[in-house]
Amino acid sequence: MKSSTHVRRMERHNRMRSRAVHLNLVSLIDVFAVLVFFLLLSASLAADRLNALGLDLPSPDQVPSQQEPQKVLSVVIRKDLLQVTDRTGAVTPIPNDAKGYDFNRLTATLVSIKQAQPSKDDITLLLEADVAYDVLVQTMDAARSLPKGVQIGENPSRDMFPQISIGDAPKAAGGKS
Repeated sequence: MKSSTHVRRMERHNRMRSRAVHLNLVSLIDVFAVLVFFLLLSASLAADRLNALGLDLPSPDQVPSQQEPQKVLSVVIRKDLLQVTDRTGAVTPIPNDAKGYDFNRLTATLVSIKQAQPSKDDITLLLEADVAYDVLVQTMDAARSLPKGVQIGENPSRDMFPQISIGDAPKAAGGKS
């Protein structure tokens, strides 16, 4: 009796094994190959749409020099105004209008500075802590290229200040940050 139970169990096991479903891995591999193709294609198309800007950021181990700081062209972006400081140290405040920041006036101010010093191509943007990212991008766009119809000298280049550095804004006079 004991052997017959064992035999029946073995026969049942063999029957179950013979009915086992086999996966067709060839079609699964085909699906993955098509997916990989479309992922690579969409990644390369997405990379073409991204615009990268070269920014000069200070390295973490850079030690500030103790020399007299060189006067640089800078735009301080505050919550209520833009301040343009040219290389002579003159500060031009551009207060916000009813719509927000006045980027047209900023562009006009930077064009006049570029016309006075056409060989300079660097600018520093100094931001307060709570300035929106969109404001930074619009400021960079205003500083980077000349508006349509404006040309500086005989140079056909559309670049105004393509070398952009970013930093923290100094505390405003009066204790505001």
